[in-house]
Amino acid sequence: MNKWLKKRDIILIIALLLVGVIFLIIWHFVYSTSGKYITIEQRGDIIGTYPLDKDATIPILYKNEGVNEIIIEDGSCYMNSAECPDHLCIKQGKIDKVGQTIVCMPNRVVVTVVGDDSDALDTVAK
Repeated sequence: MNKWLKKRDIILIIALLLVGVIFLIIWHFVYSTSGKYITIEQRGDIIGTYPLDKDATIPILYKNEGVNEIIIEDGSCYMNSAECPDHLCIKQGKIDKVGQTIVCMPNRVVVTVVGDDSDALDTVAK
């Protein structure tokens, strides 16, 4: 049989596709859990932890010059306004899954979605 694809080749391709699909399904369920809280860091210091289930507007002052405004509503969070030149943090949109972040580099503000206490880090090594 000098066919371009033999029977074993087809079986191998189907097996690899199935493994890939199974991996994607597992990845989706493990890493797409909805978060319970957001943590807000400025210049590396945590300045607050807020629940995602309570609507809030959180102003973050930057060098007494400007304000980044973070909105929590309907179980998600987004940057509403920022005093930075590029406004990339506003364009990042809403976040609600564990591990998602919004970063405002000029103002050094990082908003991260975290889960419950079992998802927290035990330690950080440098």
